Amino acid sequence: MNLKITIKNKGDANKLILVSAIGLLESLENKLLTINECQQYLFSPYSVSILEKEGLERNVIEIVELGCELEDIESLLPSELDIEIRELKERAKKVLKRCESKPEFNEDRKWLDQY
Repeated sequence: MNLKITIKNKGDANKLILVSAIGLLESLENKLLTINECQQYLFSPYSVSILEKEGLERNVIEIVELGCELEDIESLLPSELDIEIRELKERAKKVLKRCESKPEFNEDRKWLDQY
């Protein structure tokens, strides 16, 4: 299976990354995903480098960078992990509330495509 997400503007990209981060953190908090799975989906240095290259907002990139640190928190301060997850999720929600974009939704344009 090959799926592709195409985002035409930075505002939409910022929102999609934040919505993804919030969903991953919610899943992590509820033990539906592991930190390793969240790293595979978004919270990795590779993702950070792509977001930087594409010029996404700094505060959005910081959310992803902080998500990369969850593994360290889990191994060094496991009793703090749940608190850090909740705080990062709340931070992502605040950034999302301030995010501006004007999505161009119509029947011809979708984010999700097939190769």
